[in-house]
Amino acid sequence: MHEIDTNVVKTEHYVIWPNAVIPFYIDPEHFDHEQALSIMTALSLFAFKTCLKFNPVLVRPTGSQHVLTFENPSGVRKCVFNTEGHSPEGPHRITLGYGCMRSPQIEMMLMRALGFPFEHNRASRDLYIDVQFENIDPVILCMPNMDLILVFQTVC
Repeated sequence: MHEIDTNVVKTEHYVIWPNAVIPFYIDPEHFDHEQALSIMTALSLFAFKTCLKFNPVLVRPTGSQHVLTFENPSGVRKCVFNTEGHSPEGPHRITLGYGCMRSPQIEMMLMRALGFPFEHNRASRDLYIDVQFENIDPVILCMPNMDLILVFQTVC
């Protein structure tokens, strides 16, 4: 029997967004115009690649509104993910640090907040997935990529 990975955020901390429409608010007291544009660009690209739609909310959400809220109240530099404020009844908060205001960091935090945990990084991932080597292009498999070489060094 496998141990449960306590590093994964529990499902009760995630919410369902009706009709795949996610209202969002970027706190103008925490982000300047350029930073807000970086966040909106990431949301646009994410929407383009998925079935999700992001609708801006122009007024600060109240405690009872369910809105994805990008903030940085303490002015931190790094991205911080926590489950505080992740409930169906109130704002869904993402603390986006100033040091990660670019792709792919914004998308990574967004995916985490929407319920896509970092499964590919879990120590127990190999217990749950099988690599179908016959589906991997041999040219790609043998490219000098350190991650691939370390994992697949006996194949090449």
